[in-house]
Amino acid sequence: MNNSNEAQADATKERTALITVVMDLAFLGPSIAVAVLANSMTLYADLLGDFNVFIANAMLLFIIYKIRKGMGANFDYGSGKIENLIGVIGGWFVVLSIGYILYTATGRLFKPVPLDPGPLAMGAVLMLASMITSGYLWIRNYRIHKRIASPVTDIQWRVPMSDTVIAGGILISLLAMIFLREYAWSLYIDPAISLALGGVIIYSFYGLIKRSLFDLLDRTLEEKYQMIITRELAKFYHEYVQFHGVRSRRTGGRVLIEIFLEFAPDQSVGEVHQVIESMRDSLQGKIENSFVSVSLSRKPVR
Repeated sequence: MNNSNEAQADATKERTALITVVMDLAFLGPSIAVAVLANSMTLYADLLGDFNVFIANAMLLFIIYKIRKGMGANFDYGSGKIENLIGVIGGWFVVLSIGYILYTATGRLFKPVPLDPGPLAMGAVLMLASMITSGYLWIRNYRIHKRIASPVTDIQWRVPMSDTVIAGGILISLLAMIFLREYAWSLYIDPAISLALGGVIIYSFYGLIKRSLFDLLDRTLEEKYQMIITRELAKFYHEYVQFHGVRSRRTGGRVLIEIFLEFAPDQSVGEVHQVIESMRDSLQGKIENSFVSVSLSRKPVR
C-alpha cells in the first residue's frame, strides 16, 4: 500500500469514526430520558453500553486524527500496533458493557419488576430508530472493511453490528412486555432476552480481541501465508546459496515479512539485487498489504 493509498485509507477511517460519534451523541440524550422514565434495567444496561461505545468511538476518532496529523510519522513501520490496541480496548469496552447486562438480567430473573407500558412504548420507538441507524452503519462500515482491512475498520463494523442486534432484541423484548403484560410470566421476558443478547455479543467480539492481542505480541503469520513464503523460497532456490530464516508479523492491516538469505561471494551486486527485487515483488503480489524485506546474512537468525 503506497503513501497515497494509506492517506486515503486513514481519511476514510477518520470520516467513519466521526459519523459514528455524531450518531452516538444523537441517541445518547433520548436514551437517558427513556431509561429514566421507563425504569427498565434493560434500557439502563443499553444506556451503559451506548455510553461505553461512545467513549471508545471518541477515543478512536481522536487517535486516528492524531495519526493523520503526523503522530504516525514517529513510527517507521506505521501505526498498526496502535490500531491493534484500539481493537482490544474497543472490544473490551463492549464486552464489559455486555457483562453488566448479564449481571442485571440475572438479578431480574430472581426479582422481576413490572414496568409502565407508556415509557416502554417510547423505548420501543427509540430502539427501532437505533436499529435502523446501526444497521445502516453496519452495512456501510463492513463494505469499507472489505476494502480497507485493519483492526480499526474491523471494530468499526462490529460495533454497529452488535448495536443492531441489541436494539432489535430490546425492541422485541419491549413489545412483548407491552402486549403480554397481563401474563405473570411476561416479567421474565426482559431478563431472558438480555441474557441471550449478551452471549451473542460476547461471542462476536471474542475473535476481535483474541486476534488483536496476538498481533500485539507479534505472532507469526497464519499457515497459509507461511506456505506462500515457502513456495517462493523454493521457486528461487537456485538463485541463493543458503536460507537463514524468516520473520513475519502483522501490524494493523499490514503484513511485514523479513527473509534472510546468503548469496555466493562471486555474485555481483546487480545479480543479487535483481533476485531480491524479483522475490519481493512476487511475494507482495501474492500477499495483500504486505511489505517484504530480503536481508543478506551469513548465519541463521535467532
